[in-house]
Amino acid sequence: MNFGQTPDMVANRLEALSEAVIDIAKGEDLQASLRRLVANAVAISGATYGALGALGKDGNLEEFAYVGISEETADEIASFPEGKGLLGHLLSHPTPLRVNPIQSHSASVGFPAGHPSMNSFLGVPIRIRDEIYGSLYLTEKQGGGDFTEEDEQLITALASAAGVAIDNARGQEAQHRVIVLAERERIARDLHDLVIQRLFATGLSLQAIVRDSQMPKSETKRVSDAIDNLDSTVQQIRNSVFALQDQSGENSLRRRIQAEISSLRNSSNMNITCGFYGPVDTVLSEGIPDHVFAVVRELLSNAIKHSNASLVEVQIYALISFCEVRVVDNGVGILAGANRSGLLNLAKRANENGGAFDIHRRPTGGTEAVWNVRL
Repeated sequence: MNFGQTPDMVANRLEALSEAVIDIAKGEDLQASLRRLVANAVAISGATYGALGALGKDGNLEEFAYVGISEETADEIASFPEGKGLLGHLLSHPTPLRVNPIQSHSASVGFPAGHPSMNSFLGVPIRIRDEIYGSLYLTEKQGGGDFTEEDEQLITALASAAGVAIDNARGQEAQHRVIVLAERERIARDLHDLVIQRLFATGLSLQAIVRDSQMPKSETKRVSDAIDNLDSTVQQIRNSVFALQDQSGENSLRRRIQAEISSLRNSSNMNITCGFYGPVDTVLSEGIPDHVFAVVRELLSNAIKHSNASLVEVQIYALISFCEVRVVDNGVGILAGANRSGLLNLAKRANENGGAFDIHRRPTGGTEAVWNVRL
């Protein structure tokens, strides 16, 4: 497998492949490993750009991690990939594909406005046993040539290692959940049956005291404030019960968002807080959780890139008739007329589900974004 390359060149590429496979196999942080996987695939193949696309439950492109495109360029691209064109073709025909130029393939639909020029293409599916997880996409071979058969073989090996790593991560998660589910359920039951009931009874007693005509007026406000604090505490405990009773594992929206925020906290100096109000993993209809996750990720990404904020607050409401995401930061405030492709995508997601999206500069400083949909 040298295809005209010197033994040293072949050895270097095989060594790079080995290091990339070992990195994936460590399993320390799957999402971080997959992001490094894309960077390693770019280096091994000699590509300029690389991406990893993962399938959602509906079979369409859901996750899309990329390298090689700057943040400024990404903001100018009119729309994000939706699994159409050559990307969609590879998902529906999961076999390695090499094309040059991209436009020569019958499935090509061109690029959106602001997208970098790309000609050569190498796509390889990522499989987990008999399941298609997604694909690795590499474009624009450095030097302007075609991707080679050797490139294809190396990236196919890397994709196979990624599939094994993802499968192992899922298996470990399933085993861990079996161990902790019983304990989580017990804690949730105790919180609901014991703690909430006692707080509720205490609140009723305090309300009776407030209504007592012999209660000094000077003390009425203090007792009323105590009742409000109890109500707030009960709501927080109920949110904890909802979280403890979550049975959906890796598909839990609450878990996905918490993991994403944890990752963003580690990669930035920003303090990010998150509150859930209502059973977000119970009342949201099919498809909405994926929208909510994408909205949170896009708004946090924008805040990190553009806001110069030190604090971002995320609030997610899941009620009977609607779901709302509210993200507020204390930064410089969004510029008037900002028209980034990601924001247009959020508005589209809301409109398609009977909702709305608004983002504006707050009078007190910073930016507030509100996204909601009907359930």
